Amino acid sequence: MVEIGREDFCVDEIIKKLKAPKIGAVSIYLGTVREFPQGVGLEFADNAQATQKLREIRQRAIDRFDLEDVAIAHRVGLLGVSESIVLVAVSASHREAAFTACSSIIDDIKDLHESWVKVVFK
Repeated sequence: MVEIGREDFCVDEIIKKLKAPKIGAVSIYLGTVREFPQGVGLEFADNAQATQKLREIRQRAIDRFDLEDVAIAHRVGLLGVSESIVLVAVSASHREAAFTACSSIIDDIKDLHESWVKVVFK
């Protein structure tokens, strides 16, 4: 699943969708807006290209690692300090695959952010 929206996402609901009897690990990453000098937040545009890129990142991880599922939820619009930006949740039979895949997905999303995010200054 890949979801992009303006409203905050519910971490518990997303994790609940990934649980199943053969799942031994759900690894999550929650990215938030951190405080930075002169900045008041980050702005992410709502665009179809970003959605497609996130879908590609998800599928690449599923193809590369031994995973059951991957969920990516990302917010758009102006996000202030401490607000949630992105959630990546990965389910797998074993923890090593879940940890490794989650880290890889975050690295790919970070690369995407370079062309997608705008810092909003005071």
